[in-house]
Amino acid sequence: MAALVHARTRIMYAWRLRGARLARYTSRRRFEGFHQVLLSSRDEIARAASLNPQDPTPLIAGIGTALGLGYSNREMHALWKEIFARAPHHYEAHYVALQYWCAKWHGSKKLAREFAETAAAQAPPGSLLAALPLVAWYENHDIEMPADAYRSPKVRALVDAALADAAAAGDHPRLPEVRHLLAHFLVKQGRYQAAVEQFRAVDGRVDALPWNYWPWKGLAYRAKRTKAARVALREALRR
Repeated sequence: MAALVHARTRIMYAWRLRGARLARYTSRRRFEGFHQVLLSSRDEIARAASLNPQDPTPLIAGIGTALGLGYSNREMHALWKEIFARAPHHYEAHYVALQYWCAKWHGSKKLAREFAETAAAQAPPGSLLAALPLVAWYENHDIEMPADAYRSPKVRALVDAALADAAAAGDHPRLPEVRHLLAHFLVKQGRYQAAVEQFRAVDGRVDALPWNYWPWKGLAYRAKRTKAARVALREALRR
């Protein structure tokens, strides 16, 4: 456990050194420190993984190193093979790995979509991996996409699949995050009562996709929640 905590702390420290600004606004000194710490984290990840061969957590943390050091697709495939062997339906592992396969990191829109679709197709109900194609769709599109893009039959089907998976997820620790994304999509699709149900289940927590991609995440969250509640109430009164 101590080895795992140390490895994760090193990776978190590296990303704090790098900062959240775009690469062109990040100094060479920050990048050098970032890469140096990530390089040193690889041995610590390997040690933590060797101490408990059944635990995927050290290797999942290693995806943060893969992102920062720009692992090749082959290297990422090798890392993922080890993770998948330990935990084939681990939501956090899939979510973080999906970031690697996105176009903004080291993949493409096609690779991100294929990774998410494969994960969803192989997963049992309640694993939340049916939500992964929805995450990939969001990552592959601009956050200001018009509502019509969200209302296509294909995207509606993705939302319905994720809703069913969420309903079967019980007390899954990542369920609140999926509910946030579902609430956003449901508002965009004009499904306000269903959105209100998701907002009620997570009220008070905003550190999740999509809000954490926006500069004022709390304001964005409250605006969507208020819209859903108001329209759902009007619709209920008209019945």
